[in-house]
Formats: sequence, C-alpha cells, structure tokens
Amino acid sequence: MIWWIFALVFVTILSYLSDVGILPFMQNLKVPFFNASILSILILLCMLGVLVRLLSMAKKGEKEILRKRINELEKKLKTPQEEEE
Repeated sequence: MIWWIFALVFVTILSYLSDVGILPFMQNLKVPFFNASILSILILLCMLGVLVRLLSMAKKGEKEILRKRINELEKKLKTPQEEEE
C-alpha cells in the first residue's frame, strides 16, 4: 500500500507543478471522453487503488477476528463435553 501512497504523492506534485505553470505541457494532455487532464485521472486511479487496498485489509482483519472468536467458542464447547465424559 505504501507504493500507492508514493505514486499518489508523485502525481499530486506533478499536478501542482502543472497548475503553477512549471510543467505546462501536462495541462495539454487530455483524456478523451472525460474532458480531464491525465494527471487528474492518475490521481483518481491512485485514490481508487488506496481505497480498494484499505477495504480489502479491513475485510481481512474482520475475518481474522471472526476466526479467533470461532476458535474461542469451539474451545468453550469442547470443555463441557469433556467434563461430561
């Protein structure tokens, strides 16, 4: 995920330099059908990548919590059964 952040920072810096006028050629590059500069599309793609990564990590964390809870409940269930025998 850190690479997505580095890419986002790099593209954001390029976008700023383009807006200030240091890199004027970047403003002329347009994406057809979107009427947006290529830098805006790259920023959007980087943000989508970060969002998808964060959501997948959160989902994975929830699964791990549920697995731990299931293991705890199975141990509690096994303990009374062992005492009966």
